[in-house]
Amino acid sequence: MSLEQTLRTVIGRLNSGKLDNEAQVKSAVVLPVLRELGWDDADPNACKPEFAVERRFVDYALLDDGKPRVFIEAKHLDAKVGKGEAQLFGYASNRGVPLLVLTNGWYWDFYLSMAEGLPADRRFYSLDLRLEDKTCDYVEFLEQHLRKARVVSGQARLNAEDLLRKGRKRERARLAIPDAWRALVQEPDEILRDLLAERVENECGAKPDLGDVGTFLSNLQSRSPKTRPKPSPPAVQSVPSPTPPVPKARATINGFVFRQQRVVCKSAIDTLEEILKTLQHQDSGFMERLAQKAVGRTRRLLARHQDDLYDDDRYKKRSRRLENDWWLGTNYGAESIRRHIKTACGVAGIKFGEELKLIEE
Repeated sequence: MSLEQTLRTVIGRLNSGKLDNEAQVKSAVVLPVLRELGWDDADPNACKPEFAVERRFVDYALLDDGKPRVFIEAKHLDAKVGKGEAQLFGYASNRGVPLLVLTNGWYWDFYLSMAEGLPADRRFYSLDLRLEDKTCDYVEFLEQHLRKARVVSGQARLNAEDLLRKGRKRERARLAIPDAWRALVQEPDEILRDLLAERVENECGAKPDLGDVGTFLSNLQSRSPKTRPKPSPPAVQSVPSPTPPVPKARATINGFVFRQQRVVCKSAIDTLEEILKTLQHQDSGFMERLAQKAVGRTRRLLARHQDDLYDDDRYKKRSRRLENDWWLGTNYGAESIRRHIKTACGVAGIKFGEELKLIEE
């Protein structure tokens, strides 16, 4: 029987309603999966139930020549899987076991015991057998992370570390989405503005003024969702609160003054480009030093080759070619451009706000 067939058989048993206790989950669900993955529960040097850890016992230890590589703790069907994390990690901490599995039959949580963070932060995969359409995905995962040959070789652990690392990066990115969106609508960059303008033109056949699009995006930030008014509290004598000041519209960057020479530009990105050119004329090594300093996690401000700026071709096409074969990335909002200008001044040894001032209106 293949692993996929075994999983489907196991799912049928789980759906039968006849698995009443933890022992039945172990014999009807956990062991068939382990056997299909190459773990012989009749061989005490490969798979040992009730493995002793000091004065406690873990349900299953998967062994490599007697040394535990994986600990598995099983619970009854109605158990909340997460509640067993502390118990399982307590077993592993004394034996240096890298991979941990916690299951109630339906849910299978996989952990890296020696990663950083709380037990929940070390979970690198959750498998839910109720989702039968994902059975093929689960087969692939189990082959990579619980197949005996891969566990013994250490490849399963490496796969798990890579999966946890990617999962944490994805979570950081997910949590950053709201702030990134707020920054985009507050300081609309050219790409977002142009995409909206293009969609408007497709919808109605007329291209909007880009200034109107920018104003619309900026105003999104100040709008708050409508809520039901709260009941008024009992009237009490109080000092009236002062009327809050009306926030000023954010100024736009459209040029600079450098050593008493005024340069007017059409936009913030044009201003950045002209400033970089000006500072390069003052110092031939300026671009090289700035390129090394202005490097983000996913993109560069400057690069010798256009392909080195971005991975996304949409952004790459909007980059600008400067003098001496340098390329400038352009998909930045006004605040990002302001920061890059300050950085450029620092690299050039110029006092931002004194020797070089921005024209903002």
